[in-house]
Amino acid sequence: MAHWAIDSVSVSDGFLSDLTLRLTPGLVCVIGPRGSGKSTLAEALRVTLGGMPNGATKSRLDFIKATLGGAVVTVTTQAAERAAIVVRRVVGQTAVVSWADNRPITGVDLDRGTFLPLDAYSGAEIETIADESVGTRRKALLDDLCPDEMQQIHLDLAERRRELDANGDAITAARRRMTDLIEQLEELGDAKSRVDALPPVLDQVASPELDTSSRRRLKNELEKKAADRITATLSGVRERVATAATEALTDLDRSVTEPDSPNDAVGKRVTAVLTSARAELDRLRVGFERVVAAAATDIEPLFADLAVAHAAQESEHARLQQLNLQAAQAYEARTVAERAVADAADLRLKRDSAGAKLALLHEARQALKANYLLTRDRVSEARERVAAGLQLGTGDRVRIRVQRNADWLEYQERLSIGLKGSSLRNQGELLARLVEVRPEVMAQILHNNDAGELETQTMLGRERCRKVLDALRQAEDPLKLEVVTTDDKVCIELNVATAGEPHFKDAAELSRGQKCTALLPILLARRDAPLLIDQPEDNLDNHFIYETVVGAIRRLKPRRQMVFITHNANIPVLGGADLVVVMNSDGRRGYVQKTGSVDDCRSEIVDLLEGGAEAFELRRQCYGGS
Repeated sequence: MAHWAIDSVSVSDGFLSDLTLRLTPGLVCVIGPRGSGKSTLAEALRVTLGGMPNGATKSRLDFIKATLGGAVVTVTTQAAERAAIVVRRVVGQTAVVSWADNRPITGVDLDRGTFLPLDAYSGAEIETIADESVGTRRKALLDDLCPDEMQQIHLDLAERRRELDANGDAITAARRRMTDLIEQLEELGDAKSRVDALPPVLDQVASPELDTSSRRRLKNELEKKAADRITATLSGVRERVATAATEALTDLDRSVTEPDSPNDAVGKRVTAVLTSARAELDRLRVGFERVVAAAATDIEPLFADLAVAHAAQESEHARLQQLNLQAAQAYEARTVAERAVADAADLRLKRDSAGAKLALLHEARQALKANYLLTRDRVSEARERVAAGLQLGTGDRVRIRVQRNADWLEYQERLSIGLKGSSLRNQGELLARLVEVRPEVMAQILHNNDAGELETQTMLGRERCRKVLDALRQAEDPLKLEVVTTDDKVCIELNVATAGEPHFKDAAELSRGQKCTALLPILLARRDAPLLIDQPEDNLDNHFIYETVVGAIRRLKPRRQMVFITHNANIPVLGGADLVVVMNSDGRRGYVQKTGSVDDCRSEIVDLLEGGAEAFELRRQCYGGS
């Protein structure tokens, strides 16, 4: 529900006990002395429409509890093409949402901020966004304007990241396998040379049958290993299928609805589908187990026959060994050596297979990284599109731009964690140099343990680079580092030149008085949902208010409701407030003293915002007014 407005708000208890206030579309300015309940009114609207704030400061939470704790706040809405909606919430509890005729509205979650969205900020929150040149707050200004698209992109990104992580795990395992196979080959040494160095056995053999028997004995060992593998495979696959089938049948044997649920009809249909599926799964399981059991039964006597043959051949070999002990010892030595040759050949095949698998994994990783980066580009494209739309509504004094992949905060944090605990000095300087090396390049340097390349990239000196690599290699996985998240940087800039060529400065570099002024046109132009700003002018620059903010308010108020809690007369007067709400307090509770147009509340505006009629008259005379 994008285009809507707050029609009324009432508060049952707390500092604003028994307050009822009707608002209008356009610009609403709430004025009053400090302590009159203006900020309490702002929090009542924020908490009712958005829930208790996550990550709020303790002082803000304490303020909400002290001024609104236990109060029932009711907010009604108005929209051109939709019936009125009523939101009731006991502060700190779940909201109840209904139509004006009390019919409940189900399936909505106000706290997500997508139903009845409200843009609400305090002056301190605006200044925090201005100060954060990298991080999440500025990006949220853009991302919140295309939530469904961003959610889908981030789901796709998460899937691409899972694929990369799985690929990285597979590469790590394949590398370990390669290392293990290479070590085993090195342990065997040159087995073929050792066989060639042995004297010919037949020169020492009285019975040639011993040669045939010895060779057959080696084959028998391989046959026994093959038989054992087949038996283990049949047993293992039967157990795995039985376990998986049992888990599936158990998980599917449940109802989707609760007892006595009004949705029981749907639940029964789901149960019928699952019952049919369970029956089919159970039939397939029984058939599979029958096939495996039959194969095991049929093969068991054959393996028994094979074992009997092996036993007879082993007995014959023992007899032949006794006939010529010297030949038997020579054959035993040759058998051991030839077994090593066979093992080496097998290891080489496995090594080559592992190498081929590793190459395929690396090739697949390149495609996965390309997909990940293309998906990541969709985030930047969406933000650039939103920023371009916002720029149309902010005017010439404020500029908003998206710098792709310029936020290296996560990369910097990972490098910082890697350097912690090392004996390296001046880690701030080191970090500044290291961050200039792109993550994929740093990952390759770490993988190769290449201190020379790191020195070329950073000019830190060979010894320092070696120590840096030692520290980072203990803490960082190169495969994860090469795909570390690099985010966009959202630049919000204000033209601080009052004449001549424009001179734009980022909001983080502006004075306190200019920070909020730079943000306000963007907040005003973001979308059509109501905007609530609580006292932004504590540090506002009046010149820039007139140059940037007032113009934006006048231009945008026909299409969105703006509620300003303010002490600055420029906003209601120059902005042409459609409604001025004057609040006051008797010390125990705040209340609405008066509502009306700027003309209706002229004396209150002069007294509260201009310092009184005398001060206003003195300024008028000083400025030469008539």
